[in-house]
Amino acid sequence: MNKNMVDTTLVAADAALAVWLEMWNTDSETARRICSDDFRIHFLISETDGSNPGDDVLGAQSFARFLEVYRKRHPDVVFTEVARAVDGAHGRMLWNMQAGDLAAGGIDVFDFTDDGLIREVWSVNGTRAHLT
Repeated sequence: MNKNMVDTTLVAADAALAVWLEMWNTDSETARRICSDDFRIHFLISETDGSNPGDDVLGAQSFARFLEVYRKRHPDVVFTEVARAVDGAHGRMLWNMQAGDLAAGGIDVFDFTDDGLIREVWSVNGTRAHLT
C-alpha cells in the first residue's frame, strides 16, 4: 500500500472540476471555494509579452486575483469543457478555448487535497481545438 496516496473525496473533486471553466469564464470568486490555501498552477505557455504571471500564484486568494487580471487582459476568451475525469487524488480535463476566430484546445491535470480541493494544476494548450 502506498502511504503517500491521498484519500480524496471524489464527489467534491468532481464538483470542483464541474465549475473550473465557469470560474475561468465568469467568476474568479469560485477559486476561493474550490482551491486549497497552498494552491499552485503551472502553465507551459507564456503571455504574449513573454511574462509568466501564473508562476507567482500561491493559494486560492492569489489565484482569484490572477483570474481577474487574466479576464481583463483576455476579455473575449471563452473556455468549454470537452471531457473530465477524477481518479482518486488526481483528475484531468480536456477543454477548448475560443477567442474571436482563434480556437485551441488544452488539457489540465489536477492534484486534489483529501477533501477534494484543487491543490495543484498543470495546464497545457495546443494550437487546435479538440474534436467533439
